[in-house]
Amino acid sequence: MRVRLSHVTGHHPAAERDGVPAVRDLNITIEPGEQVAVIGPSGAGKTTFLQVICAAIKPSAGEVCLDDTDIWSLSTKHLQEIRGRLICAPQVPPLPPRQRVITSLIAGALPAMSLTQSLVNLIYPLKTSEAYQALEAFDVQDKLWNRVDRLSGGERQRVGLARILMAPASLWLIDEPLSALDPTRAEQAINSLVDRAAARGVTLITTLHQVDVARSKFSRVIGLRDGAVAFDLPAAQVTNGELSKLYAQHEHELSSLHVQHDALSTPA
Repeated sequence: MRVRLSHVTGHHPAAERDGVPAVRDLNITIEPGEQVAVIGPSGAGKTTFLQVICAAIKPSAGEVCLDDTDIWSLSTKHLQEIRGRLICAPQVPPLPPRQRVITSLIAGALPAMSLTQSLVNLIYPLKTSEAYQALEAFDVQDKLWNRVDRLSGGERQRVGLARILMAPASLWLIDEPLSALDPTRAEQAINSLVDRAAARGVTLITTLHQVDVARSKFSRVIGLRDGAVAFDLPAAQVTNGELSKLYAQHEHELSSLHVQHDALSTPA
């Protein structure tokens, strides 16, 4: 799926419409199948950026186009149809605590299921093989029949990522997919997402706090600061100097992102 933002300004849902926008004057085009990491300090507008693309937030100005269609010019029915072609995964997966993992995963596949299949699924879970394989990509396949409230935080996040693989979507928008994972699990998770997206030709856009992951696993990195684009570069061109400017006055965040402060003190 192709994404194009033209002079987009948007506010966080909890903010006043006449307040400071969370994102402002964004002009970004992302081609089908492209993989993009979005980085920036806390409060930069990264989550709002994803919510604007997935039509969860209507921009106060500008145009949001998916596959060259202005999504806010569509009827409610057609807007729902285009939303069914993407998945927006929040940082905390919305998994009902008393639900079994298998049921939560299959819910991700519902847009591709008929009404009859959906009703049958309430009685007898369908697509168990696909669900197992999705969990296997994140090494939580042994949790297939567990209840969600029996999972640890990291396991819950990996189940949420596995749910993405179940979705019949051509655009994946993922907010902080590694926040609850240790370095080993984080590497496995990001590799699975990147590899599966590439194999399916899916457009992948993910926000990250881990700048080292953004530079090593993605071909393109967008830096947001104060709701605006600070840079939009091939990953190889994101220098330590660019990161120093992006995280100015937020150096404490960089120290926790596996980037050496001394290396950032001088532009590369």
